[in-house]
Parts: sequence; C-alpha cells; structure tokens
Amino acid sequence: MLLLLAGCSATSVVAGQRFVLVNDPTGISDKIPSGALALDTRTGQLCYTISGTSAGAPALPMCSDLARKNQQ
Repeated sequence: MLLLLAGCSATSVVAGQRFVLVNDPTGISDKIPSGALALDTRTGQLCYTISGTSAGAPALPMCSDLARKNQQ
C-alpha cells in the first residue's frame, strides 16, 4: 500500500527500487555471472552491476553510469 501525505508546502515523493537484479533474460551468454544484470525500472534498460564482463557477453551499460546520467 502506498500512502502519500501532502500539505500546503509539502512535496510528495514516491520512492522505489530503481535497479532490480535479473537473470540473463536473453539466454545469450553463459558468461554472465549471477547477479551481474539488473533492470533499470526508470528506463527499462538492462545494465551490468559489475564491470569486467567476459567476451561473448552482450554490450550493455553499467548501472552506475545510467544512475549518473539521469541525475544530470
């Protein structure tokens, strides 16, 4: 249940988990370790949670880069 409290000068803020860990939804590579992929719930884009992915793994941005990009 979500409860928002707002007054005359209050600002409502809805917070949630931005990056959700996912398994390799493509099944494209067995080189991606468990916990290395996340879904950015704001953009719908897959990203890596750790650097140094193996050859043969899909080219995806780092989750930290996506977070910084959206803060600007």
